[in-house]
Amino acid sequence: METIDATVPSDSLLLSSLCDDDRRTLLSHARRVSFQPGQMMFSRSDSGDTLLLIEDGRVEISITSLSGRKSVLNHMGPGEALGEIALLDGGLRSADATAATGVTGLALSRADVMAFLRDRPHALFALVAELCAKVRNASDMFATQAQTEAQSRLARALIRLAERWGEDTPDGPLLPAERFSQTDLGEFSGISRENVNRRLRTWADEGIVGLGPKGITLTDSAALGELADL
Repeated sequence: METIDATVPSDSLLLSSLCDDDRRTLLSHARRVSFQPGQMMFSRSDSGDTLLLIEDGRVEISITSLSGRKSVLNHMGPGEALGEIALLDGGLRSADATAATGVTGLALSRADVMAFLRDRPHALFALVAELCAKVRNASDMFATQAQTEAQSRLARALIRLAERWGEDTPDGPLLPAERFSQTDLGEFSGISRENVNRRLRTWADEGIVGLGPKGITLTDSAALGELADL
């Protein structure tokens, strides 16, 4: 891993809360790391000895039940911090993190981050803000999983993912196919890939979504919102 130039830009909540001198001090301890698509970045119950500031790519956060069923909790991207829960409390990782695409980031050790935070409470508040955002996301995810109707869960998943990762088009938000497969959608909404495919084709026939080689277009967001019970 290479030593990071302290002027590397980032829009993370943590780095944006720091003055130039503090930012240089923190990043002087950072190392750039990279992960290949599909690579496990860390597993649930691993020791939480590093914080990762994501520079590029998408990280899938998930948990797997004893029966082997995987539930996707979140997708994280550039500017977000990964691993701050275990880093702050010294406990174990609370979920699995997998590189959904190629991922690069800045890795900081727990010892360096904790030493840095002791004299900079404003930086600690920035990490707390990261945690609050994740708590809100978890609440939204639990609300999605609590939906008894599979179509409601899938509709919610499409809306949430399009809000975070979608691309604007004249026909509506586009969820790119290279970022999210139907298997991904199934894991995020808690239904099988076959069920995802069947429901998407039905919605395409009804004009609610558009299906094409580039991905899924949310052509009728109002109707999708009704299906999602939003």
